[in-house]
Amino acid sequence: MSLQGRVVSGELTGPGGFPIAGATVEVIETGESTLSDSVGVYSLPEVPVGPFTLRVTATGFEPVEVRGSAETTEISLEVSVLKRNAASIEVVATVEDLRAAIPGSVHIISKEELLAAKPIDANEMLRQVPGVNLREDSGPVAMRLNIGMRGLNPNRSRKVLMLEDGLPIALAPYGEPDMYYSPPIERMSRVEVLKGSGQIAHGPQTIGGVVNFVTPSPPSEFHGEIDAEGGQRGLFVGQASLGGSNRDQSIGWIANYLHKQGDGWRQFYYDIEDAQTKFNLRPNNRHSLALKFGVYDEISNSTYLGLTTPMYEQNPNQNPVTADTLDVERRSGSLSHAFTISPDAVLSSSVFLYSTKRHWGRQDFDRSDTGRAYLGVAGDPSVAGGALYLRDSSGNRNRLFNVYGAQTNYGLEHTHGHLDLGVRYIYERAHDRRVNGDQFNAKTGTVRDDEFRYGRAFAGYAQNRFLLGSRVTLTPGVRFVHYKQERHITRKRVSGVPTNVDIRKDNGVTTTIPGLGFSVRAFEDVTFFTGVHRGFAPPGTKIAITSGGENLDLDSELSWNYEAGVRLAGHRKVSGEFAFFRMDFSNQIITAAESGGATTTVTNGGATLHQGFESSVRVHWDKVADIPGWSLHTDVRHMFLPIAKFTDNELFGGNRLPYAPEQTFGVIVGARQYRGFSIHLDLNAVAGQFGDNRQTVEPSADGTVGRVPSYRVANLAIGYEIRRERWMFEPYFTIKNAFNELYISSRAPQGIQPGLFRQVNGGLRISF
Repeated sequence: MSLQGRVVSGELTGPGGFPIAGATVEVIETGESTLSDSVGVYSLPEVPVGPFTLRVTATGFEPVEVRGSAETTEISLEVSVLKRNAASIEVVATVEDLRAAIPGSVHIISKEELLAAKPIDANEMLRQVPGVNLREDSGPVAMRLNIGMRGLNPNRSRKVLMLEDGLPIALAPYGEPDMYYSPPIERMSRVEVLKGSGQIAHGPQTIGGVVNFVTPSPPSEFHGEIDAEGGQRGLFVGQASLGGSNRDQSIGWIANYLHKQGDGWRQFYYDIEDAQTKFNLRPNNRHSLALKFGVYDEISNSTYLGLTTPMYEQNPNQNPVTADTLDVERRSGSLSHAFTISPDAVLSSSVFLYSTKRHWGRQDFDRSDTGRAYLGVAGDPSVAGGALYLRDSSGNRNRLFNVYGAQTNYGLEHTHGHLDLGVRYIYERAHDRRVNGDQFNAKTGTVRDDEFRYGRAFAGYAQNRFLLGSRVTLTPGVRFVHYKQERHITRKRVSGVPTNVDIRKDNGVTTTIPGLGFSVRAFEDVTFFTGVHRGFAPPGTKIAITSGGENLDLDSELSWNYEAGVRLAGHRKVSGEFAFFRMDFSNQIITAAESGGATTTVTNGGATLHQGFESSVRVHWDKVADIPGWSLHTDVRHMFLPIAKFTDNELFGGNRLPYAPEQTFGVIVGARQYRGFSIHLDLNAVAGQFGDNRQTVEPSADGTVGRVPSYRVANLAIGYEIRRERWMFEPYFTIKNAFNELYISSRAPQGIQPGLFRQVNGGLRISF
């Protein structure tokens, strides 16, 4: 069949005329396919002359096939929502909810945006979300996500609920919600970010927001992709995926393998292997099953030790502890079942489990010469605190986490709206050992500390979306949580000597979390929304119960979160969102952890207040100016955070919170020629921020405190698609931190952490 043909384009919409992003649009006869963009627009540049069949598939929607004639150049479709829901874990927001019914701020990073940006890590994409602030401290790629929202401390993303396909991925969701495993952005189909009252349907954290990484579903027919990328500092990323479904879509599968390695800057080497499989089975119209397995292995030179100020000024590319090694292994699995009780009622249930090993060997060091035997000296000893003295000994922080869970959700479409009910049980177990070695790279030695931590949580929620007429939505909801935690210490230091002990103590939290959302679709493309909900997070087990077995009786982390805004869904030309937010904490817990550096000098932060504005606007200039053959758009995103302060704290009352920049700003310029060429440029600016609770301005010699100066990061990606029958080839070229700006991303955990250096990469993506 001739390759020369016509351009066929159109728009995909769901109920109410809302755009469907990320749908697969395929010409069955040739296998040529594309994805609809963020406003539901698609374009197929090489549809052969003659009749053809177009197939549209999208998660949560009925597949559609439509016949085109020899003269057809435009097909626009309205796709129906699936009544027989697929067996999938809970998602943050369904597409039909996105533009009108969600009573809060929502941001979706689509598959199209991921393909255009060709990100080196998740930080690059999340930095584009208004209200998000990131802290880089794990070297060249984001293997440890540090996400802060609306002025919350980004340390290990503890204040944000982190999910993959709707399931928690932190080490222990209740007892230790730290991000030491970060899902590779390369294998994601989209990323959902939700704030506002809608997050009470998830939990356990309902404070800062929800980030849900969504992996691809099995394709409608056999499909494969290979992507290989290489670049500076030994970077190599290789990925392959295969999947398919039978003709009636009753059986589907997809498998993905990713290898990622590099030397990194500061001699931060890393080697990552990631594999995932999904199987879907739908024996009839009432039942469906989904099975998912995942394996992740990482060896990296990650370290807590940053640079002193003299070291940073002398050479920001150095790493004084090249022997530090982090070994992360993760195994996960889930089984889900959906039962369609009636055309309007669906019962979905899931069981899941995952295990995370986090063994971290770190060389011991001092900041002053006290006469010990040292392996080496770094920095300038003439500056007090500006030197690092490395010791010929090590401390291995070895931790193993096991998490098991089960949940059931019931959804009912009724005359006046939609009802959601759900219950979930989670069991978590952590084994934590500190092993001191007699040499700087020793992995064995004296067991200094040994303990087990347990958690059992039962939660339930009810949320009903009432439709008051055709334009008004009222969404009240409530979440109930009961959490029991226990700490069992079998070895600890007694008068400085490691001693076997048997210390047990437990603690419990029971609470109710209300929320209320309200939205008005004032015009066809304009929705006003507002909401209020109770922010909640339980105290971590390690800080709620001391090593001596004392129960500190810490209150849960509590806040009242308010939000009001307007959403523009003008999917033909302009879309956007503007929101005012206020988070009023009665008690913000500041976890005392090494990873937090100077920001975690206290346990109970008391009352804090966060208040500001977020905005995002996307303009499709090709539609504004009617430019045929091109897709041209700009995105402008901004957060203004004038208030982020301690309001009731004996030590820091009135001080601005650390890592809470007053402004973040981003611009994206994207252009895509329907016949192949694409360019994507994003610019991000972050205002200055404090690195400690005392809002210290002058940098200390050891680099751990002082103001973090403002910085800007620019990323560029250029690609060109070449289509041959069922094959697509896309060579591409990227420059990360294109202006090579040297900046301090963080002063935590233990000194200056330089941000991303300029990184030039090139690659080839093959689709068939």
